[in-house]
Amino acid sequence: MKIQRITAGRDAVTLYTDSDGSAVLRESVPVVGAKPGRTLTLLPVEVTNKTVELPRFDGARDRVFSRFDLFESGAPTAGIRYVTDAAADVPADNTPYPQPDIKKTLGLPGELAKRHHIRQGLMNINLPALMTTLPGPDDIAYPFNGRTYYVRRAAVEEIDRHMTSVPMMTAILLNSPRLFGSTGERALLDACIHPGYDWNCSNAYISAFDMETEEGQGYYAAFVSFLVERYTRPDRKYGHLAGAIISNEVNSQYIWGNAGEMPVEAYVREYAQALRLAWLCGQRFCAHFRVYISLDQFWCGTNFDPSQTGRYYSGRRMLELLAQYTREEGDFPWNVAYHPYPEDLRWPDFWHDRAPDFTFSTPKITFKNMEVLEAFLSQESFLYRGEPRRIIFSEQGFNSQNGPMQALTERMAAAGYVLAYMKARQMKTVDLFTHHATVDNPHEFGLNLGMFRYDPEAPYHLGEAKPIFESFLAMDTEKEAAAVQKARDFIGPELFDFLLDPPVLCGERDTSQDDAFGA
Repeated sequence: MKIQRITAGRDAVTLYTDSDGSAVLRESVPVVGAKPGRTLTLLPVEVTNKTVELPRFDGARDRVFSRFDLFESGAPTAGIRYVTDAAADVPADNTPYPQPDIKKTLGLPGELAKRHHIRQGLMNINLPALMTTLPGPDDIAYPFNGRTYYVRRAAVEEIDRHMTSVPMMTAILLNSPRLFGSTGERALLDACIHPGYDWNCSNAYISAFDMETEEGQGYYAAFVSFLVERYTRPDRKYGHLAGAIISNEVNSQYIWGNAGEMPVEAYVREYAQALRLAWLCGQRFCAHFRVYISLDQFWCGTNFDPSQTGRYYSGRRMLELLAQYTREEGDFPWNVAYHPYPEDLRWPDFWHDRAPDFTFSTPKITFKNMEVLEAFLSQESFLYRGEPRRIIFSEQGFNSQNGPMQALTERMAAAGYVLAYMKARQMKTVDLFTHHATVDNPHEFGLNLGMFRYDPEAPYHLGEAKPIFESFLAMDTEKEAAAVQKARDFIGPELFDFLLDPPVLCGERDTSQDDAFGA
């Protein structure tokens, strides 16, 4: 007897099987790891008409988040384990994804975003900055799944201000104990930081979300649920949150999603659960709410020492495992947030990148070969109900150097933005193309990735605009043709035209000559 799908309705959860008969149904907490989750329900059932139905709510607890297993003769049967569908009457917002007609965006302050017609944006939201175990009289009590959690009102009001600055927002959900506004509250960190997080690693900026413990999952799901419930209201009172990127650049997990040293297979199983829980939180309130895996440019290669296989992973391998695990346990529409920086972040002339090629085994995916990602995800094994996963380019940019190379690298960046944006815009599954960042950050590893120079005395530190800002403003306007001609002349017409429509080779790279060329 195999579970084929599980649907959550307003009042019931229904399991659909491939046959009838007697079985035992186990409902459990969906923790991931060596220790199985706590049993919530265990009861004999008679499967008739190939369905089993349970009340959706057990008191205040919502079964939409549970794991379900059927046992025959004491052995677990194969099939789906998690809710795969929400009935149309479950979410208050059943509208389609509100795709803006312009894909470019930039994180400008509110008044500038309106002046320059920014349609969508991205913002970081950090769990240890938003939640608390020590609520003050003004903080917000949030009942969730049979327990009350607490949210800091001051942090919520700050999110409100950003959320309403553009028509729609995608959040980057983080779990950083030290940065991104973390209060450092010890009891909260003990509850939400991943058990394997390496506290002794100074470069472990962000922890993975804790999918190994019931306590950690509870805080995470309450965190996501609060944000979705508040920011997907049909009246858009507090703005509109259309999706969430779960953590950051998780293929370089030891820095940006630290769970300690862990085989990639185990890491992806936990990460898949974090994606799934976020999607389920979304389905309770907003049918078009999207979730994304976050990956850096390392596609078949890895960041830093390639021998550190428990710390740094191939982005391609993570996607392959994610597709496999979600198919096995219950597929859902996860998507991809990719960061196709130039091969060397110091140099914006990606058209000179050497490592990237146009095959599925390219070491890196940069602006040069962005199309490889879409072609890879268009393979049948990655489709969700016949449709390819959506892509957003959620963090990437063009550095400008200081000193004698400043003017040249700024012109490179201006030309590069035009070509990269045109490439992204004509891809069929890309919904967003941002630039990191609006203003140079003096603390960002020596890089100047802004469209504005840093001025400590100016509002929002927005100093003089660089040439790349002119390129940004020109695209999708009557000034685009002139900007394209300027960029094409700078890069070279033949190279520009080739990279605008490159031949993606849907196969593996010929590595027979790698040793001869020192690759």
